[in-house]
Amino acid sequence: MNYIFVFALFLKYGDIMEIKSIPEIIKEMDYLLKEEKYDEAYQFAKENINLNKEYVEGEYIFKNLLEELLFQITIKKEIKRKYPLMLDYSTLYSNYGNVLLHFNEYENALKSFKLSYNYNPINVKAIFGLCEIYRIEENWDEFHNLAIQSFRYDHSLEDLSKSFEYLSIYYLNEYNASNDDENLKLSIYLSRLAQSYLDSNENETAIGFDDDALTQHDQSIEEIKEYLKSKGLPYGPGIEVITICKNLGFQLDEDKKVVPALFYFNIAYDLTKDPAIKDVIGDLDAKVERKLTE
Repeated sequence: MNYIFVFALFLKYGDIMEIKSIPEIIKEMDYLLKEEKYDEAYQFAKENINLNKEYVEGEYIFKNLLEELLFQITIKKEIKRKYPLMLDYSTLYSNYGNVLLHFNEYENALKSFKLSYNYNPINVKAIFGLCEIYRIEENWDEFHNLAIQSFRYDHSLEDLSKSFEYLSIYYLNEYNASNDDENLKLSIYLSRLAQSYLDSNENETAIGFDDDALTQHDQSIEEIKEYLKSKGLPYGPGIEVITICKNLGFQLDEDKKVVPALFYFNIAYDLTKDPAIKDVIGDLDAKVERKLTE
């Protein structure tokens, strides 16, 4: 043991430094951000996270099987894991990026979100973080590309809603730049769709549009989806997410792993409200009940 080094630390800090493991750092940052303790998270990150970390191409880290399969289907790169799955650097750096955003440190936030994205290009939190930076910088081309990309990876209603909201922001900016009513219509439709995935009040929008514009472009959610589809724009969850969740659900049920199967079927149902999926969930719930009573 290098006692001179330890003694030097003692002289500098008055006590021996507590050295945290990477999983401990990831867990602590995740907790502080969820609790919105931004001041504590900022100080903790400054002491424990290296923002100048070198990323080596191929060091992909996935949080779950769904993300890994999405990666294989949508990005089609060779997967080379060089770290254990528990070292979720992607979440660590997307959390840190959000803390830096909170304190308007945009340059470092961009660096952090890029690291997060490199470690897991399926992580929509990293994609949304980059979108937010590009929105602030008014880099609308990059903003648009990432907003479109995010739809392929959304597997929660909250994330799907956010993707629609970001695309709505893009077309509102296009309207402000061009005064083209078509862009305003698209922005209103996308905002209405974003709101519909969060609650049942389809008349509210996340963006404050003029009442006359809202009245002029008042359509049902189904009509809005058909219009967006005709324009080649996203109008619902990504087909890859739904397909993977259903396939995983059926495979796990076949392997008699009912609870994990329910997890994936519930994701698919939340996103689609497909009655056929609901029937499958009902059958699986009945299996679980029978097992509990046996």
